[in-house]
Amino acid sequence: MSEVNDGRRTFIANACKAFAVALAAPALISTAANAADHEGHGAMVGHGGSDGFVIEASAKQRCATCEFWGGPRRISADKKEITAMGLGWCNNPASHNYQKLTTPDHGMNTWRKWSILD
Repeated sequence: MSEVNDGRRTFIANACKAFAVALAAPALISTAANAADHEGHGAMVGHGGSDGFVIEASAKQRCATCEFWGGPRRISADKKEITAMGLGWCNNPASHNYQKLTTPDHGMNTWRKWSILD
């Protein structure tokens, strides 16, 4: 009987893994495709030991300068540049990109200036 239980457990574990991969694959492929579409846009420079997408803090309607963008980013000491280190989630319920990954240079008309820039 234990051989049957072990076989079932193995089957269930493998089925769960396959299901997780099937769910995650389209999102990963889409994210990689979006990132490839934006490759070469903006300057990639060393900044504090890590590379990132550099965008002017005065840029309007860009995700990296938006209050609702949830990507990894930091602002320069003089508050003139933002360095974004990857994709980020849109947290603006008014945007059609709400709860989707976007690039730092993606533009939207539902943009709101990041409060730290004031």
